[in-house]
Amino acid sequence: MVTAVAAGRRGRDAEAELNLPPGFRFHPTDEELVAHYLCARAAGRDAPVPIIAEVDLYRYDPWELPERALFGSREWYFFTPRDRKYPNGSRPNRAAGSGYWKATGADKPIVHAGRTAGIKKALVFYHGKPPRGVKTDWIMHEYRLADAGTAAKKAGTLRLDDWVLCRLYNKKNEWEKMQQKEEAAAAAMGTSQSRSRSQSWEETRTPESEIDNDPFPELVSMPAFDDMVLPKEEAQNDDWLMGMNLDDLQGLGSLLQGDDLYSSMLVSPAAAAKTELHGASFF
Repeated sequence: MVTAVAAGRRGRDAEAELNLPPGFRFHPTDEELVAHYLCARAAGRDAPVPIIAEVDLYRYDPWELPERALFGSREWYFFTPRDRKYPNGSRPNRAAGSGYWKATGADKPIVHAGRTAGIKKALVFYHGKPPRGVKTDWIMHEYRLADAGTAAKKAGTLRLDDWVLCRLYNKKNEWEKMQQKEEAAAAAMGTSQSRSRSQSWEETRTPESEIDNDPFPELVSMPAFDDMVLPKEEAQNDDWLMGMNLDDLQGLGSLLQGDDLYSSMLVSPAAAAKTELHGASFF
């Protein structure tokens, strides 16, 4: 079943195709409906405005019909054929969709040019099967031509009238309210989806403040060479070498001769300078 949103969109498209003037409103009287629309359709003439759809409305539930109308938001107009319930009777078949239409009140004659041109009948839709159907808020006004010879001409066939004109509406405007709710929900859903996509992008995007532009972050945390402080043991002077004679120093050099690395670590630059100053070889 097509939703009310789709039905409203289709209705607006149909209105655009009708090329109606701005501010157009279709609120005809009973007499105008019979004299200018139903009589013209029965005679095969064009209506003043092609605004009434031709639908076999007895094939549908009433809430399915607004989407098939050409115009209207609170009431909808249709031309529809009308069949007999029995081949040799004059009683119309009122079964429709998942229920049936039941007449209510007395018929009303529609007078035009001093004579009765048509008959108006009010009907209510019941959901389910008679006589236990559930009454709904869907109302239909049926307009038929006041031609006493019509039934006799078509005797022996199921077709009672080629065309009758029907005005359909919901007594509590429930269909219009549902349409407005669905349109609002559809708009809210579209906004929510757009917001969700934006939020999802923001969540997956790495903030600029967290982007690491340094390819070697470990070097940043290392202290500068100038700021390095030697341990106190390494920062002491070389006074301990002053108490050693030349034989002791040569003996120490012979022990470290195989490992230049250790010799360079144990013998300070100050001691080497003092040795060179006296003109003697360090080892």
